[in-house]
Amino acid sequence: MSNQKALGQISHLIQLLTDRDAFIHEKVSLQLIDLGEDALPFLEMAVRSEEVALRVKAQEVIDAILPKKLGEKFRQLAQKGLGQDVDLEAGILLVMEFGYPDCDPDVCRQALDSLAHQLEQKLDLNADPSQVVSTLTHLLFQQEHFRGNKKNYLDPDNSYINKVLENKTGLPITLSILCVLVASRLSLPIVGVGLPGHYIAKYNHPKNPVYFDPFHQGRLLTRADCIQIMEQFGHPFEEIYLSQSTHQETLIRMMNNLIQVYQGSNETKKADTLSDYIKILMNPSKDPFSKNSREI
Repeated sequence: MSNQKALGQISHLIQLLTDRDAFIHEKVSLQLIDLGEDALPFLEMAVRSEEVALRVKAQEVIDAILPKKLGEKFRQLAQKGLGQDVDLEAGILLVMEFGYPDCDPDVCRQALDSLAHQLEQKLDLNADPSQVVSTLTHLLFQQEHFRGNKKNYLDPDNSYINKVLENKTGLPITLSILCVLVASRLSLPIVGVGLPGHYIAKYNHPKNPVYFDPFHQGRLLTRADCIQIMEQFGHPFEEIYLSQSTHQETLIRMMNNLIQVYQGSNETKKADTLSDYIKILMNPSKDPFSKNSREI
């Protein structure tokens, strides 16, 4: 929306946010939400207004626009992945944007690039899969001191890649993702494996896969170890559990972890929004925000 008349219309709509007529207020709010990013600069000015009521109403509209805006990014991610797997790193950074909207994704990319560069310097080009895994895990868990956050397992920061890189702590799934993202920069076939109850990683060799547990300092796992982990969580062994998890499955599992955390802390709005993002990932033709946007 670029012409002066349209901009004036947005300003007029914002002034109507404090109208005493509830019907007008709701209708104006929905119009501003539909305008999305075009309305944000004006709404951000309104949030700094001296009029308290206007500040509150403008913030409510912003809070409705931002999840919808991020939802569109998840839709684009899912649409690009139709017929193939989604981009894991792009998805992880979108989850980060949900929790930390002001965080620069390039900072995370640069940190991952730096770790990959260090790995490249240490890696023997003739190394076998076990040696590759050993070099990777030594770098991340011995030299860089990444570790599983056993003390604060339910901290939501364990699921955001920026905080994992900053705090050097995470969940089984996010530490496994860290291994995958670092290794992928060197075209190493490290993939995630979604065992029931405990996510791990493996060097995806067709004949001799090497399983390892990033949450426990990269401990190497035998096939029997993996079966034991499943049984500990009450799941009978099935061969498919040792297969590579798709990026979509990994993203959804990570977001479900966050949903459980936010439900446990009574942050239901965050949990519901993440549930909507999962719906979009599973079916990008769906628009769960068409109903949620009316709950102002």
